[in-house]
Amino acid sequence: MVKHDIYNNMKFYRKINILLIVLLFINTVTEAKESILVVGGTGRVGSEIVKILANENKDITVLSRSDNNYSRLKGLNINYMQGNVLNDKDIERVFSEKDFSVVINALAKVGNSPNPHAVGQNNLIKWSKKTGIKHFILIGSVGAGSKQSELVSDIVWSMWKDILQEKGKAEASLINSKLPYTIIRTGIVVYDDTPATGNAELLEDDTIVGIITRKDLAQLTGECVLNGLCINKIYHAFDASLGNAIE
Repeated sequence: MVKHDIYNNMKFYRKINILLIVLLFINTVTEAKESILVVGGTGRVGSEIVKILANENKDITVLSRSDNNYSRLKGLNINYMQGNVLNDKDIERVFSEKDFSVVINALAKVGNSPNPHAVGQNNLIKWSKKTGIKHFILIGSVGAGSKQSELVSDIVWSMWKDILQEKGKAEASLINSKLPYTIIRTGIVVYDDTPATGNAELLEDDTIVGIITRKDLAQLTGECVLNGLCINKIYHAFDASLGNAIE
C-alpha cells in the first residue's frame, strides 16, 4: 500500500514538473513574440531607449526618415524601417509589414523640418488601433498644451510655443484613443553622455519640472513597457540627485 502511494505521488509530481516546463516554454515563446516599434529611435533620447531594450533581447524596430543617421545605434541587433510619420501611407506600410505589440514615440523636431508631433501622433494612433497595439508610450514634455502652463517661463514659452502646443495635441489624441498608454513628460533632459545616476523615478506629481539624464530616462521607459502599473498613467520624470528645474 505504501509503495503504491509512493508510486502515485511520483507520477503526480512528474506531471506537475511537465506542466511547469510547458508553461515556462509558452511564456518564453510569448515574450519572444513581443515586438516594439521605436519612432524617433535614432535621436538623442530614442537611441538610448533602443539601447536599453536591445540589451534586454527585445525584438526592436526603429522607424526613421532616412538611413543615414544610424550612428548612435551601431552594433545593435535591431531592425530598421524607413518612413515619414507625417505620411499616412508610410505608416500604413510599416504596420502592415510587421506586427507590433508596443509603440514608443520619442519623436523630436529637428532643425527646419516640419513639426511631427500632432500629425505624426495621429497617424501612429490610427494604425496602432487598427492593428491592436497593447501599449503606446509617448515621451512628452512638461508644459505641453494649448496655453502657457505655470510650469513654463515666458522665455521658454516664446521659444517653444509651437512645439509645446503640438505636443499637447499629441497627448490629447493618445489619451482619447482608448489605447493602453503611458505618457512620460520631461522637463530638462541632460543631452550629453552624462552617466545614469540610478536615482531617477517617474512621479504622478504634475507640478514637478524635473532634470534627468538621457540614460535614466531610457531606463525608466524600458521598465514601463507592458508594465501594468504604468498603463494609462501620466508621469513627470524626476531625479532628486539633480534637483528640480524650478524652485
